[in-house]
Parts: sequence; structure tokens; C-alpha cells
Amino acid sequence: MSADTTPSLFTFFEQDHRRCDTLWVQVENAVDSGDAAVIETTWRAFDHALRQHFAMEEETMFPAFEAASGMTGGGPTFVMRHEHQQMRGVLDQMADAVQAGDPNDLLGQGDTLHLLVQQHNAKEEGMLYPMADRVLQGEWPTLLARLRTYQER
Repeated sequence: MSADTTPSLFTFFEQDHRRCDTLWVQVENAVDSGDAAVIETTWRAFDHALRQHFAMEEETMFPAFEAASGMTGGGPTFVMRHEHQQMRGVLDQMADAVQAGDPNDLLGQGDTLHLLVQQHNAKEEGMLYPMADRVLQGEWPTLLARLRTYQER
């Protein structure tokens, strides 16, 4: 972080990845407890956080990156959007498992999601975020203010 404690784009999104990871561990712990109400509550928090993360990227960061870099169509954000869509499909299946009261299916789908998320995050943190940090440096304070409004939702 810089002296003014404003996180870089990379740091902001990397921290949000870790926040989502922590929330998933809470879901796993809730399943271990066997308490259906706790499972549902922790699931909702995780689902909201991950979908919120996708929205921050797709609605704010990706369009700004595409405009600043000229990378559209088949660029890295195209791939990331596609992967987000795949992960939303798994989240929907996980929501069905929670609704059906099937914690084993929730965890099974969670294993699939975890693998997808790890591969996805490695690409973002290894390639997209460093590139976006460079090309959006001048716009970052404005983008950060917009992104922080998502966290209030």
C-alpha cells in the first residue's frame, strides 16, 4: 500500500479474493457444524461476496481496462467474463443444494467451484491485475471510489 493507505488495483482485488476464500471456509465450517440455519447464513454471505466481486470487475474495472488498453473482443477480460459465467452456474447449483438441505452436494459443488476459482484468480493476479494496475493508474482513485460503493450494498 502507498503512504496514503490507498490500495493499488492489484491489492484491492487480491484482498477481495482472500475475503471470498475466507467466507468459503466459513461455509465449510458451517457444514461441519450440521446447523442448517448457519449453513444457509454463511452460504448467503459467500454467494453475495463472490457475485459482488464479479460485478465489481465486470461493471467497473473491466470496461475501464478495455477502454484504456484497447483490448476488447478476445482479450483477457473476455476470458474472465466467460469464467465468471461458468462459476455463476456452479453457484446456482450450490444454491439449489442449500435450498434442498443437501450439505454434501453443496460441498461437492464447492470443490468444483474452488478449483475454478483458484485457476481464475491465478490468471487475474498473475496477468490481468498487473496490466490493469499499469493502464488504469491515473483513473484508479475514481475507480476505487466507485468500487467501494459495491461494498456498501
